Amino acid sequence: MSNNTFHVTTFGCKANQYDSQLWRTILENAGLRYSEGKADIFLVNTCSVTSSAEQQARQTVRKIIRSDPAAKVIIIGCYGQLAAETLAKIDGVGLVLGRHSNEAAGRLLQWLGLSPDKLPARIKSFYGHTRAFIKIQDGCSHRCSYCIVPLARGASRSRPLDEILTEAHNLVSSGYRELVVTGIRLGDFKPSLGTLLRSLKNISGLERIRLSSLEPDDLSDDLIETIQGIQLLARHLHLPLQSGCDSILKKMNRPYSIAYYRELLDKLRRAMPGITIGSDIIVGFPGEAEEQFGQSVRNIRELGFTHLHIFSYSKRPGTKAALMAGQIPDDIKKERLHRLRNIHENLRQEYLTGLPGKLETVLAESLDKGLWSGFGEHYCKVYFRSGQNLKNRMVRVKLSEPYEQGLMGELIEVSDQSNQC
Repeated sequence: MSNNTFHVTTFGCKANQYDSQLWRTILENAGLRYSEGKADIFLVNTCSVTSSAEQQARQTVRKIIRSDPAAKVIIIGCYGQLAAETLAKIDGVGLVLGRHSNEAAGRLLQWLGLSPDKLPARIKSFYGHTRAFIKIQDGCSHRCSYCIVPLARGASRSRPLDEILTEAHNLVSSGYRELVVTGIRLGDFKPSLGTLLRSLKNISGLERIRLSSLEPDDLSDDLIETIQGIQLLARHLHLPLQSGCDSILKKMNRPYSIAYYRELLDKLRRAMPGITIGSDIIVGFPGEAEEQFGQSVRNIRELGFTHLHIFSYSKRPGTKAALMAGQIPDDIKKERLHRLRNIHENLRQEYLTGLPGKLETVLAESLDKGLWSGFGEHYCKVYFRSGQNLKNRMVRVKLSEPYEQGLMGELIEVSDQSNQC
């Protein structure tokens, strides 16, 4: 069998999406060709945050093996890191590697009979995306009681600042207008996240910087001042809350209270009027009675989120929460998930109905039947009509009415930057 073509399937977070681009760069540098369809080699980059993410990865692996028994199947990512022996027993799986490292990359190339010399440390493009992600940091040294990530990705470690800046310059030079700064715990980046952001803002041709997610206790006054002073930085932050109840936050080993979080949002809104906030919420954590859930819902309503990722608690082997008393039955978790998602949808529709008439700067990403769409500064999807080729251009749009999961608008202005990419 030839080893000329490969395909990568990715599950999970933005850090995983970056890692997949790096694996792609490694294999292309070794002389292989990427294929969108059938391939000689399949890499499945897995997630372990929930049991359903693991199940989805197993189903995908088995589907690939059934459809192409002759292909070489390699499992990478967090699930591969945590359950290598179990996954290696799946009939048809050739290799299980886990998280990206130079050692793992070398093992893959040797297994494929390719030279492991000169492994690339940076990506050269972010294929299939108009916005490029840059991973600045990996791992986490904090121990939330429910979280498997420290076991899967290891202790917090930062990429060298000069390596990140070289990668950022190269991506912008190749046409990317927006960079999304990502990692597992951005606030742990060394020398500091503020130092990195102040360096990125000086890259010629870069029109927007976006932060993927920040832990609330990492947002110091100095970092808020830095964010406030960088006009390229999107005025939308994702700050995982996880629960709106202090007693549950304590059981989660989250190092802040609702009062702290509320005060933090007040600071941000005073510093940057109009800033929008997204968050993560876990429902059905062990010991979360209806009273605690109700308290969480009341606080979530009051905090003014525009975006919520709501998850049911998933028991992760090896975490403290997996052994806690008061595990919530699945049917109750499912009902609470449905209830909170409905509440959030109502709050989001209220937010969207207040936006018509406002101007939004949008990165045009895709065209469908004459209708362009892309994300605005506040991470809201915006649709507008134009006969021009606007892909990868920053445009100003006057918002008009809710449409699909975002807003319709009227094109007002197009930036003079090139749309190459």
